[in-house]
Amino acid sequence: MAGTPELDQVAEARRRIATHASLPGPYWVAFAFAGVLLAGLPIWRALLPTEGAYLDWGLVALAAASAVYAIVRRRRTGVYLPRRVTSYPGARTLWIAALAATGAGFLGIQALVDHGHMGLALAALIPVAAVMLVGHMLVRAAMRRSIEAGRVKP
Repeated sequence: MAGTPELDQVAEARRRIATHASLPGPYWVAFAFAGVLLAGLPIWRALLPTEGAYLDWGLVALAAASAVYAIVRRRRTGVYLPRRVTSYPGARTLWIAALAATGAGFLGIQALVDHGHMGLALAALIPVAAVMLVGHMLVRAAMRRSIEAGRVKP
């Protein structure tokens, strides 16, 4: 059974737009590195002798670089997708689950550092960062599926 040419064109346009929801490999490497840094904030604050003054500026620089990357990418591609995860129905639940798991891991690391268990906190760092990375990748995949299905809300 042959499809309707107009509907096929719409489906192809959605697939092309959905490719912009995917992020390049270097982004994921940088995200993994940033995830380790962010998940380990309680550890780094306890280990740094300067009370984390440089760490605060590093976080500001990381946030600014992330914002600039998003703006440049949108302008370069010309594709302006909604930035809120809640605009993508398929990604909402995954986003909430990833956010909850990451928050619980962060709080767990903070509790370990507060009780002087630095070794356990360091051991928990990589799994927490991995959960953060995998959660973000799953959310991005769900966003792409929502775009392909045409279920994005403005």
